[in-house]
This record gives sequence, structure tokens and C-alpha cells, in this order.
Amino acid sequence: MTTGFEAKRFLITGGSRGIGEAAVRLLSDLGAKVAFTYRIRTDAAQALVASLRAQGRDIIAIQADQRSREDALAAVATVEEAWGGLDGYVGNAGVWLPTPVEADDESNLTTILETNVTGIFRWNAAVVPALRRAGGGAIVLVSSTAGQRGEAGYGAYAASKGAVISLTKTLATELGPQGIRVNCVAPGWVDTDLSAAALRGDPAERRKVEAIFPLGHIPVAEDIAGPIAFLLGPGAVAVHGEILNVNGGTVLCG
Repeated sequence: MTTGFEAKRFLITGGSRGIGEAAVRLLSDLGAKVAFTYRIRTDAAQALVASLRAQGRDIIAIQADQRSREDALAAVATVEEAWGGLDGYVGNAGVWLPTPVEADDESNLTTILETNVTGIFRWNAAVVPALRRAGGGAIVLVSSTAGQRGEAGYGAYAASKGAVISLTKTLATELGPQGIRVNCVAPGWVDTDLSAAALRGDPAERRKVEAIFPLGHIPVAEDIAGPIAFLLGPGAVAVHGEILNVNGGTVLCG
């Protein structure tokens, strides 16, 4: 039985851990060729590549900085050279840092905006020509419920994820006529190492977070990877410009 992903070629940013890693593994299992980027987690990236190649998967790890236009262009060139083209892109890489409204230090603000907003623009600019050369394709950007409801103490992060939602709708309008579908997933709390300090430290704090989920449990990375794969795949050929909420029912804004 075919999956519709056989021989498809995907690029995922931030693929060495968390949601990105789960998406890499799932798409590989479905038969796709997958390249992913990482910035500093070389050991994790190499371990992921070794694990998937041992299963006969076609996988590439690319060290790159989400903020760099040059790195984005080089990553796309690597994929096209290796596989002859690109069919889909997942804009997953991002940072989550506090930015209280009265903070004097703007270093977190700069890092968030350069990574989560400017970086997304730069990688989209690099990816779109490759998708066009392949005759069309799919883009999935990763936002957050913070971009829909706000997040106290994390205003820059929330604003950046709101920007991703707006950009998704803009790109859908702009790129649809070129055969490129653009959609977005918006997770809420996800139990990954990114949220480990908040979710895996004090059990009482974890129970507070769990209490906001109607389903009674906090999603894990694999719960987000499935919707990402759906939006990239043949079952979503008529889905375009959508924000798919994958938040366990915590924010009902769909």
C-alpha cells in the first residue's frame, strides 16, 4: 500500500529535536526523502541521521542558522543537488524566550524577531523558487496558540507567532496561483525539551498545565507531526491558507 509520500523531497528547519524531529521521523517512515536543519545540536542531528539510515531512510542533516539568508540558500541547494528538487518545506525552527513589557534588555526581543519572523521570511524566499522549479509543492509553517491568544511575559514570542499566522494567509494568496499550497499548524503546550523547564520540573506546575486540557493530557511532539504530514500530503490537496489548531482543545478558535 502506498502512502503518497514515496520519493517526495522535504526540508524541515529545526529538525534535531522536538516537533521537528518527530516530523522528520514520521515523513521518513512514510517513504519521503527528508533533509533537516539544526544549529548547535550536532550530536542529536548525527544520532537521528544514523538511526534513520539504519532503517534504509534517505536523510540529510544540514547545519544552518535560521536567521541566515545564506544558510537558507545553501540548504535548498544541498537538497536540490542531492535529490533533484524539493516538494515541501516545514518552517519549524524558532525560539521561545521571555520578554516582559518593562524589560530593559532587548537581546531576547532581537533574537526572537530575527529568528521567528525575519528568519521565516528569509527561508521562505529561498524555498519558494525551488518549489516552483519542481512544479509546485507545499509549505507548512509552525505557529502557536500564543499567536492567537497572547502569552503574558512572552509578548515578542506571541507577536512573532501571530506574524506567522498572518504570513501564512498572505503566502497562500500569493503562491496559490503558482501551485504552492501554504498552511500552518498552531500547537499549544507540547511536552518537549523546549518546555522541559516548565513541564518536567515541579509536578504541581505540570498538573496546573494539564488541568487546562479538556482531553486531560499534554500533547507530545508526535501529536503535532501527524497534522504536519497531513498538510504536506495528498489528503490535503484542497487545504490552503488554513491555521490548523493542534492544542488539545485549550484554545477553541478554529
